[in-house]
Amino acid sequence: MIGCVVLNYNDAVTTIDFVERVKIMDSIDLIVVIDNCSTDDSYIQLKMLESNKVHVIKSEKNGGYGYGNDVGIDYLKDKVDYIMIANPDVIFEEYVVSNLVSSFDKDTAIVAPLTLQPDGKRQQPEAWKVPTVKDYFLFSSKILNKKLRPMWYPKEYLSHGIVEVDCVQGCFFMIRTDILPETLYDENIFLFFEESCIGKYFKDNGLKTKLLIDTTYIHNHSASINKSFQSEVKKRKITLDSFYVYFKDYYDLSPFLLWIMRVYKKIIYIENYIILKTLYN
Repeated sequence: MIGCVVLNYNDAVTTIDFVERVKIMDSIDLIVVIDNCSTDDSYIQLKMLESNKVHVIKSEKNGGYGYGNDVGIDYLKDKVDYIMIANPDVIFEEYVVSNLVSSFDKDTAIVAPLTLQPDGKRQQPEAWKVPTVKDYFLFSSKILNKKLRPMWYPKEYLSHGIVEVDCVQGCFFMIRTDILPETLYDENIFLFFEESCIGKYFKDNGLKTKLLIDTTYIHNHSASINKSFQSEVKKRKITLDSFYVYFKDYYDLSPFLLWIMRVYKKIIYIENYIILKTLYN
């Protein structure tokens, strides 16, 4: 059986549109909608979707993206064999579901299709390597990241077929329930970089993540997130803060190195701020 988790926060219109499209797919057995303590009337609207196939839950708090998805995973994990995590702003055909399921083997934890933008171009990065400490300093700088692409795979590696990668985009992927940890997401991270935590966990445990290059879906890039966080500067600050938490939680780093990373984050935020203000003002 296959279940789907979709998280809503103050965007019932997008979430309802997603559920109406997905609930008619025979390959999907259960859909659980998590309202992440919306401050509008989303929960009331979403409750009208309920049926034997569609279940709606309100989380106890807005603990962030990972926390909300963990609520849905916990609800489904004893009921289905596979769980799809899907942002409400994604669009996919039913064949995608069967392609994902058929790509699993005993050593595979996660399978994801290739993400396309609404214009049909690939959404970047398609996948990336587990970040290292060096990558913290390169990625955090918008200048160095754009020039060096420290965590990206070579273009030719992601050209076609099914490829093994470390991390995939978190807006749409499928996971086996029999290999789930107690919580999939790092709930110390409110938003952004959850995928790197997940990718590192499964890589460290000898399980594979696969990207299906020839199976695609559309992501209306961050439609829901942009309604809650309209400032690019604010989103970038959250990204940098989450990236630091990733290293603090997943690496055994010395207090001195962590101090250097915190100082660097404060300095590089100025660079990010100037660039983003120049681009978006």
